[in-house]
Amino acid sequence: MTRPLRTTDESAAQALDDGFTPGAGASAPASPESGRQMTEFCITQDGLRYRYNGYRYDRLADAVAYARLMRSRPAQPDVGGPYTQGGATWAPPTDDERDLMASLDIRLVDGSYRFADFRYERLADAVSYARLSQRRQRDDRQ
Repeated sequence: MTRPLRTTDESAAQALDDGFTPGAGASAPASPESGRQMTEFCITQDGLRYRYNGYRYDRLADAVAYARLMRSRPAQPDVGGPYTQGGATWAPPTDDERDLMASLDIRLVDGSYRFADFRYERLADAVSYARLSQRRQRDDRQ
C-alpha cells in the first residue's frame, strides 16, 4: 500500500521535499540533508518515486516518516534497504476483477488501485482493505 503518511512537522517535511529534485536519481540529492536522510534510512529513488521497505512514496518526507515509525517500534525490525520488485508483472484487471472492483468502489488510476484515500499496487490488497472497511461499518451500526 502506498498511502502518504502525515508528518508531525509539516515545515520539516516541506524543507526535506524542497531539498530534493524529483527525477534526479537516488545518487543526486539536491541538499546534504536529503542525502543524509536517504542514506540513514536506506531510501532509494527510481527517478519518480522513493522506495523504502517494499513501499513506494511520491514524497521523500513520507518515506522518511515511515522509516522513522518503523525504527520507533522496538518489536518490529527495520528491514529497510532497497526495494526489490517481485517477479510478477502488472496486468490489467480481468472482467471479473473489474466487477469486483465496482462492487467495492475500487478504482484503477494511473496504474494503482484506489480505495477511499489509499493507493495499492496489488488489487488483492485493495480488496482486503475494502472488505475490512465494510465489516467495520456494519459492526459500528450494530
